[in-house]
Amino acid sequence: MRFEFRPIATPIATPIATLARHARHGLFIAAALSGALAQAAPLPLDMATTSEQRFQLALEAQTAGDYASMLALLRQAARDGEPQAQETLAWILLAGPTLYGTAVKADRCEAVHWLRQAVAKGNQTAKSQLDFLNRLRNAPSGKMACTSEWEG
Repeated sequence: MRFEFRPIATPIATPIATLARHARHGLFIAAALSGALAQAAPLPLDMATTSEQRFQLALEAQTAGDYASMLALLRQAARDGEPQAQETLAWILLAGPTLYGTAVKADRCEAVHWLRQAVAKGNQTAKSQLDFLNRLRNAPSGKMACTSEWEG
């Protein structure tokens, strides 16, 4: 069997130019979709959904940068007993404005409350996180950690 090397029939620039043209179309479509999504009305928070669905909607709101809706949906799902929502809400409350701007205020007491709720539901990740927070609280720099029970 003999191999021959032949010159490429089409220049390499053609596939690259084609790829660039498709990328421009993709960016146009993405921009159009993001504009349409930005103008879409927010979902009513009282619509009949399960706590798991509210948790998923909260994650979508987080992805869209709608942190106020994210927080409201997470709180609703957490109150309804969704352990993943409880754990996620706790960490969002710990991060507060550092990651989420003015839409989320940091609240260690409420965060510890939701971690405890998630642990009670059997969430092992929340248990590890709560143990870690308790170790931080016992450190000299952690003395300002929440010592009271959050009531909400």
